[in-house]
Amino acid sequence: MRKMLRNYLLIIASILFHEITYSQVPDFSGTWKLNFQKSKLDTTDDLKGLTGQIFVIKQNDDKFKLKIYHQFGTKTRKIGFSMRLDGKTRLVKLIFKGKLEETEKGLKASMWRNNYQNIVDYSFGATPNELVADEVFKGRPKDHHSVWVFDKVLNVNSK
Repeated sequence: MRKMLRNYLLIIASILFHEITYSQVPDFSGTWKLNFQKSKLDTTDDLKGLTGQIFVIKQNDDKFKLKIYHQFGTKTRKIGFSMRLDGKTRLVKLIFKGKLEETEKGLKASMWRNNYQNIVDYSFGATPNELVADEVFKGRPKDHHSVWVFDKVLNVNSK
């Protein structure tokens, strides 16, 4: 009876450990630099001349904030948005409806309004130091599908 109880408790502990370990939402917080060589970009006219791109993600509990810095030579254009990771539809930047959901591999951000839909699946690439943003956009100036691959900018303390 003791052996059976012990085995039962080990099975329960194993299941709980598995649930805790594998059901956590990946944390994409950090600064990410676009890797043009790994990316497959179907860019639109407003991104012609793009020389770089930086993502700055702050993720805390169910809050997800993304700032995007589009670099065109010495000029930078910044956009950003905040979403909550609860799968509920909310206003984003007062002009879009949007929602952020957990997926099997990461997060899915969806934003839409009349004649506009942008869905981005965020996941880690080969390592947690590689971020993949798989984007499907429908709207003006043209529909496109791009796979943006970013390398994490690691802080190196020189002290």
